[in-house]
Amino acid sequence: MTEKKFGSTMQTLDRLKKSGDLSALTRKNKPAQAGQREIPLDDIMPDPEQPRRHFDKDQLASLAESIRTQGVLQAITVQPADDAGKHMLIMGERRFQAAKLAGLTKIPAVVREMTDALRMAQLTENVQRADLTTLEVAEAVAAMRAAGQSRSAIAEALGWNEGEVSRFAALAKMPDELRDAAAQNAPIRALSDLNALWKKDEAAVRQFLSKTEASDISRVTVERLRGEIDGKGAAPEVGISVQPAPEAPQAEGPKDTPDANVETADVAGQGDEPGEAPTVASPQSPRPRVATASPALLVSHGGQLGRALLDQPASNSKSVLIRFEEDDRVAEVLLAEVELVELLRD
Repeated sequence: MTEKKFGSTMQTLDRLKKSGDLSALTRKNKPAQAGQREIPLDDIMPDPEQPRRHFDKDQLASLAESIRTQGVLQAITVQPADDAGKHMLIMGERRFQAAKLAGLTKIPAVVREMTDALRMAQLTENVQRADLTTLEVAEAVAAMRAAGQSRSAIAEALGWNEGEVSRFAALAKMPDELRDAAAQNAPIRALSDLNALWKKDEAAVRQFLSKTEASDISRVTVERLRGEIDGKGAAPEVGISVQPAPEAPQAEGPKDTPDANVETADVAGQGDEPGEAPTVASPQSPRPRVATASPALLVSHGGQLGRALLDQPASNSKSVLIRFEEDDRVAEVLLAEVELVELLRD
């Protein structure tokens, strides 16, 4: 039994020696963690599909200084080397860029095959960073969709609702001017509203974008624009028309008697102070109603998002009119087929 054990150990050592792993076990500078290895920075290529396009220079410099003093504390993840000996970066581009800035020649890395699950982890890691622009987040969401991930799966991974996922995914089909605003970090909800207005009055939206800084684009400023666009097609006098009240039949005037004259004077001057001219009551016009914004319902039907037009009656009580965001069409659908996504409060 002992000889068999000894022989098995010798065979294992012999295999390790032939594979080169024996030297890895005996060298002094062992990897900090299992699975890591030092890879030259020159042998690593950034991922061209990386959602992040820009890095804050100050934050990158701060990370580089930390790496100079403490080293790279968390290994990056790369794909196996290609025929040219180059590794494609999967996760950790910020550490990779900072390591180069710090003057390192090698970086600890974990080599892994790219899988759908790993791709999802890569995109999720990037989207959840606070310093990504709206456009970069949208490109990451689009990549998730292209990888076959459903809207519900993406929402669950990111901790969002499905409506938010659809808004970011729709940015790819928006006009270039709106995508430029997204690159400057205009909020996605405001851009989604602008996209709907673009189909109504492109010139007005273009003018709005030319005069408004990306930091000032919000749902509030877009709602003002919506009011201006809607007001263009309205009649000169907007509001509730007031019909003159029918004249009441004139009662027979009081007879010309001293008592009657006194009574008339008392009524006309009721409430007047002595010495003041009597006031004459004038008919009061009804106050025009002021339109107030009400919450809107964001719904989903057949995989498409839209707003329920609650102020427009459907043909029956079991249906609802929906204006779909993607193509701005209005359709009547059954309530039983509609999924409530979000209550929008402007």
